[in-house]
Amino acid sequence: MGSRWREMLMDYGQILGDKSSRSSNSAFFTVDGDLDEKRNEDLQLRRVLELHFRPLFQRFVYGGEKIACHDLRRVLRDPEYRNRLPPEKVHELADLTDFNMGRAVGYEEFVRIVLGKREDSSIFGSQSDSSGSKGYLGRAAGVLSVVCRNTTHQVMVDDRLAKYKCLPPPFFMIAISVVQIVVFIINSQEDGVSAYPLHNVYGNNTKITTLGCNKAMYHPTRRHEAWRFVTYCFLHPGYVDLIFNVIIQIVLGFPLEVIFSTWRMVIVYFCGVISGSLAQSIIDHYVGLTGAAGGAYAIMAAHIISLIQNRKHLNNDQTESKQKRFLCSITLRIVLMLLIFIPQAVIACYRRWFYSDDYEGRVGIIAHAGGLLTGLLLGQAFLKDHKRYPWQDGAGWCNLFMFMALLGFAVIFNIVYRGYPREDYS
Repeated sequence: MGSRWREMLMDYGQILGDKSSRSSNSAFFTVDGDLDEKRNEDLQLRRVLELHFRPLFQRFVYGGEKIACHDLRRVLRDPEYRNRLPPEKVHELADLTDFNMGRAVGYEEFVRIVLGKREDSSIFGSQSDSSGSKGYLGRAAGVLSVVCRNTTHQVMVDDRLAKYKCLPPPFFMIAISVVQIVVFIINSQEDGVSAYPLHNVYGNNTKITTLGCNKAMYHPTRRHEAWRFVTYCFLHPGYVDLIFNVIIQIVLGFPLEVIFSTWRMVIVYFCGVISGSLAQSIIDHYVGLTGAAGGAYAIMAAHIISLIQNRKHLNNDQTESKQKRFLCSITLRIVLMLLIFIPQAVIACYRRWFYSDDYEGRVGIIAHAGGLLTGLLLGQAFLKDHKRYPWQDGAGWCNLFMFMALLGFAVIFNIVYRGYPREDYS
């Protein structure tokens, strides 16, 4: 009897064990099924983000998959995009953009927020962005953030300065300005040139070729000395021209050099110098040339192109004071550039057509136009995105081709054309 009860208890225990085992297995498969369902939902949502949202991040910000907060806020207001996201994530993103105007978010960070995989969404932007921002604001780059403000797309400026190490330092614009000042002072001392504005050029009818420029200025009778097509930029016929060109190089060129790197500025500047002298040689055959207007005006035109391309993304921080927004406005910058351009153009026109009766005492003006054309072509190619090379973009290729075609035509014209003054080989 006892053995029978013992067998019955063992059978009952086995039945209970089988039930508990089946229930535990059922619970396991239920949890696993939930995980699979969650993975499928995340996968579908990620596909939606890749298809509909990633192109927006690639379109709004040059050179990286980022988008400004105010642009993302505008996207979230669009039902076409808002309805593709979970409602709670739309509200979270809207709150984050409202409290972080003037900053940017990367695409991967956006994906982590939408998928709920971000540990801390109270600070908008990636960890590298926020730490980089604090880093450069705490270092000397904090000064650069003020100097370079609104030079181009502000998101690009912030991204560049957050990673800026000042190696190599932005030395080109400052160095070439110092060289031009030193050369002008030396020439003035050697040749007894007056320091009064315009007097050294216009006061005593002194010919330009006697102002210490014989070996460096561009002269139509010395075109076989090819270095003159470049070295003329280190000479200035008067300190008024020198001051204007140095202002352009420092005020406009230095911020561009910080954002887009030195090698790009060297190319744009000296291409402007060369195209200025070549344009002078083609259009105005009998007049010489001095001054850095070709390179300086290439920088000015490139800066204007950058302002026009990014006008919707500049100076749009509504939290700043009206005075600060006005000082950084595009309108004020254009007015200041006109205040530099108009007097310099008037002086150049007078020096070209009214200063002297013979060609020997005149200085050409066509270099200004050559520099502007170079800035319009190469500025869009070299000074659009510091992360991309000009030949990685279709528009960059087109602009480079046009510039090289014009440059080649100018060189061939100088070789073939026979209407120049007789060459002086003495």
